[in-house]
Amino acid sequence: MKHWLLALAVLTFSSASFAQKIKVRRVKGNQAVIEFSGGSLQSGQVYELAPDEFADSSVSTTSRKYVVALSASLMNTKSDAAGAQNETDLSLTGKFGWNFGSYEFGPLLTYASDQVGSITTTSYKVGGFADYNLISNTPGEAFLYGVGGTASMGQIDSGSGSKRDLMDFFVGPFVKWFPTGSNVGFRIDAGYIYQKQSGGVGSDATISGLATAVGILAYF
Repeated sequence: MKHWLLALAVLTFSSASFAQKIKVRRVKGNQAVIEFSGGSLQSGQVYELAPDEFADSSVSTTSRKYVVALSASLMNTKSDAAGAQNETDLSLTGKFGWNFGSYEFGPLLTYASDQVGSITTTSYKVGGFADYNLISNTPGEAFLYGVGGTASMGQIDSGSGSKRDLMDFFVGPFVKWFPTGSNVGFRIDAGYIYQKQSGGVGSDATISGLATAVGILAYF
């Protein structure tokens, strides 16, 4: 296989200068596939990398090995118990995880406040999440989408001293958007949630429905 080197020269004009960015998409041996902003390249030509005399010539690198995230979720569900009313649930979830490009996973902690009729209950849950990115999550990637899921367990408190165990699962598509191309961005989820409540007073109940979540996330 013929070896070749692909590089980008920083262009400086007499009237103005501007910074260009190179994103390395894939590397194999001494070959690379890159994306660049501004200018143009011609196949077969050799280019030299040169520092911009008006800018900092140091090379900066970013990483997306780990993620921390905070999201708010709004759910509208209904129990399968007789005479059950629609339930509105607002929850806050914090996550920490590991990013391996195509997939991510880690633990999560959730606090939720539920409004069922005139009764307000609170719950705390711990669990884990997993994401499958259809576009590899690498530094500089501005828009990602894929499918994610969570599983958690905890307790729900009705405020009257009665507590019940709960377990829930969520699955659905997501999008991640990094508007500046940095490692800080926004995330939107939409999907289906299934929850089971057991123990305490009353019979076991299964709750299911649609859920959406919006949050911020940062990689480092």
